[in-house]
Amino acid sequence: MKTKRINRRQFLRVMGGGLFAAAIAACRPASVFPPTTTTADSRTVLPSVVVSSSNPTAPSTPGNVDVEIALRAVQDEIAIFPDRPTRVWRFVGEVLSGPADAVRPLPDTYLGPILHLRRGQRVRIRFTNEIPEESIVHWHGLHVPATMDGHPRYVVGPGETYVYEFDVLNRAGTYWYHPHPHGRTGPQVYMGLAGLLLVSDGEEQSVGLPDGEFDIPLVLQDRVFDEQRQMVYLPNGQMDRMMGFLGDTILVNGKPDYRLEVATRVYRLRVLNGSNSRIYKLAWSDGSPMVVIGNDGGLLARPVEKPYVVLAPGERAEIWADFSRYPVGTQLSLRSLPFTAPGTVMGGNMGRGMGMGGGMGMGGGMGMGGGMGGRGRRGGMGGRRGFTEAIPQGTAFTVLEVQVTREVTERIPLPARLSTITPIPLSDAVNANAPRRIRLSMTPGKGWTLNGRTFEMLAVADDEIVRLNTTEVWEFHNVGGGMGMGMLPHPMHMHGEQFQVVRRDVDAAGRAAWETVKDGYVDEGWKDTVLVMPGERVQVIRRFADFTGLFLYHCHNLEHEDMGMMRNFLVQA
Repeated sequence: MKTKRINRRQFLRVMGGGLFAAAIAACRPASVFPPTTTTADSRTVLPSVVVSSSNPTAPSTPGNVDVEIALRAVQDEIAIFPDRPTRVWRFVGEVLSGPADAVRPLPDTYLGPILHLRRGQRVRIRFTNEIPEESIVHWHGLHVPATMDGHPRYVVGPGETYVYEFDVLNRAGTYWYHPHPHGRTGPQVYMGLAGLLLVSDGEEQSVGLPDGEFDIPLVLQDRVFDEQRQMVYLPNGQMDRMMGFLGDTILVNGKPDYRLEVATRVYRLRVLNGSNSRIYKLAWSDGSPMVVIGNDGGLLARPVEKPYVVLAPGERAEIWADFSRYPVGTQLSLRSLPFTAPGTVMGGNMGRGMGMGGGMGMGGGMGMGGGMGGRGRRGGMGGRRGFTEAIPQGTAFTVLEVQVTREVTERIPLPARLSTITPIPLSDAVNANAPRRIRLSMTPGKGWTLNGRTFEMLAVADDEIVRLNTTEVWEFHNVGGGMGMGMLPHPMHMHGEQFQVVRRDVDAAGRAAWETVKDGYVDEGWKDTVLVMPGERVQVIRRFADFTGLFLYHCHNLEHEDMGMMRNFLVQA
């Protein structure tokens, strides 16, 4: 870990003093993320919340769902490193009724079990909160009713249970689940609360893709650990919050220095960017193309080759990895290539470690303040006024190592066709000539905003109301907000039905950085999260069908989301 020194005057000059001061004022306070409360908007209907403190593992009336799962958020210890355990929060689950393989634990990791569902199933999940603060679960990418989507208005306290029940409407794909309490999503995911949710269907099974041990989940995350091997969140206080947390240790499936042993055959790699704010530019170390067969919303129509694949937080990619041409003993790696990360200077993350409030020691009780900054360096005003780097955004590093360890003769051809995807005609959109525009910016006195607004628990603006059973075009425009950290990438996520990317445009100021990532966008098929670089406009088209109610759209940089870069949209009949 390197430490660079920068005085306050130099820092303010780089950041653009007025904007920086306003942004810091919007980050309050350092040790707490209080949920926003507001009076209910008159247009919003408050559905009932199914909360109970009764036996969470008791099955409900048998026969009225296809699968019932008990899912608990618990405090635990896991051996991430061999010398001592690390305190974590994690999901544990069990099948109460239905197929036994609906819950598949991942061994030796803090990550939650893989939930395996089938399209068309009726599912009940009894979520019980056993961590010492409020929480709720969001099924990222699933199309479910508003009351089942994990909106933060439905948080349950310690010892309480929220009962989800919904039909699996999504096509086969790689989805995931994570907490979604307002102001606390970042730290709860950071402590380990996340897991994959895989949906299968007949179309996927007919393609003949690798399965079983050759269907490999890869969850990418980054963390900072102190000398006692405990996770440290926001070691640089307010600046980590403004920029988004970046760690100094890369974890794959919850493990550092990940090594994947493979045979001489084809694998299906399901890759999730589960990091709080890190962007990955993934490529094979030997220069082989990345063969992409799926993304956020499942299989593409046909395979596509990319020189690299860019994944922002929340995005997924499915990779066809053919190791049949490599002899036993071959070693190669999956790398994250360098790219231009706007909003950073001096080879690192601008302003990190400026002593803005210290870090969070992530112990069992979520103790605040006095956390270790990086490896053995104490952050905060009481510590060194240094500039502490994690792995900077846009820096090259190794994600995982691959070792070819055995030879097999099985060969699977790459399918020419993977699935049927019907493009949504632009003519279907009720606003095709006037897209609903969302400006992503740094607003003085508010911090990160969407159209100049921050999150309000129940409120929606007039331009955030959508008519049920209509199709719309939304345009996300990253206008920044000045120099420095006002020009950061934002991965935008929409709850509810998935969308299709219509077009991308970038202005002259943002083009140079955009050129370093654009060839890795996987915009084909269905999406629920899309990276918007500074100066970029991204138009998406989606339907708003089946369910009325209050849904969310937000930046999936979790620190930005927790600061309020999130808004409701209301679907009404």
